[in-house]
Amino acid sequence: MWISLAFALVLTIGTSSAQDANCDFVSNVQAGQSYYVYSPNYPQNYRPGVQCRWVGICPSGYNCRLDCNDISLPQTSGCSLDRLLISKSGDPQLTSADYYCGTGTVTAVSTGQRISVGLITSTQSPGGRFMCQLTAQAATTNPTCSCGYKKTNRIVGGQQTGVNEFPMMAGLAHKDIAQIKCGAVIISKRYVMTAAHCLTGQSLSNLAIIVGEHDVTVGDSPATQGFQVISAIIHPNYTPSNYDYDIAILKTNADITFSDRVGPVCLPFKFVNTDFTGSKLTILGWGTQFPGGPTSNYLQKVDVDVISQTSCRNVVPTLTARQICTYTPGKDACQDDSGGPLLYTDSSNGLLYSIGIVSNGRFCAGANQPGVNTRVPALLSWIQTNTPDASYCYK
Repeated sequence: MWISLAFALVLTIGTSSAQDANCDFVSNVQAGQSYYVYSPNYPQNYRPGVQCRWVGICPSGYNCRLDCNDISLPQTSGCSLDRLLISKSGDPQLTSADYYCGTGTVTAVSTGQRISVGLITSTQSPGGRFMCQLTAQAATTNPTCSCGYKKTNRIVGGQQTGVNEFPMMAGLAHKDIAQIKCGAVIISKRYVMTAAHCLTGQSLSNLAIIVGEHDVTVGDSPATQGFQVISAIIHPNYTPSNYDYDIAILKTNADITFSDRVGPVCLPFKFVNTDFTGSKLTILGWGTQFPGGPTSNYLQKVDVDVISQTSCRNVVPTLTARQICTYTPGKDACQDDSGGPLLYTDSSNGLLYSIGIVSNGRFCAGANQPGVNTRVPALLSWIQTNTPDASYCYK
């Protein structure tokens, strides 16, 4: 359903498994007004067999922004029972839309002036509900510049990511063992960022960059690309004893092809003076889930909490201003996650920013043992100086 702050539209919802003409709506979204998109019978559960579509059209110079703060759909593998669909391109057929099920929240910003939303439910559905707020958001001045976007296929309670859910994720592989040994993050078409200690004892000829990967055993993504590393720059002040300045930049032998499945992270230019204490960051990696254990075949994600420099320094006396600490009981990076990103989701635009690089820790989620990570905002000048031919989005 759609309802503006000024008026309401009451729609009759059918239970047919085909598209219901009475649940197919187009709305012209006015700047400065809020609209609401919600499931039939909200806040009660919708009935089985419902198919609905909503298309929002925003004014020239604006994108459509959708904030869904109440999603509660049946959780099934691949969202095979019920699904909420969102097309950022405004495709009325929703053929390439991101889809969601389970319980959670979603923010989506259209790539143009249109956004499309769909609800498809099974005739065997136990019911569910969702509520989203729709507004017009001023478009960025450079629409061709994009970073930090996600391709989320589902909302899950576990740790496995959706296929290419995080397009900025990269893997640093060792050719001699054909295995991803560190994480990395795409920052431009020719550069990825990782931890300096990931390069210890390695020659460029033995390194490869993998992007667009998810399940490393089957190659389940058509977006997977592999590149040789033609240069590696380690910060000259990198100190192995305490992992200070644990950052490196690798250059690929060819341009990375960007798409909705592969693309750069946003660098945190707007967060140079932000402390982040109390914020949640998302860690990504194919590393082990416990010390000495096997690595994961699938890209994993975990949300962790940033703790203050003062409390971290009580445990890690060598902590520096170039480091940021995270601690959440039972959640942490582990072996072979090094070099991967710590991502911050900006609530104002839904984009992901690289705030940290997985650096070091003790015992992988050990009690009262914080993870110590490289603080990216403190090293932006060095990154820019050493990537003179790169173009970055300032979002």
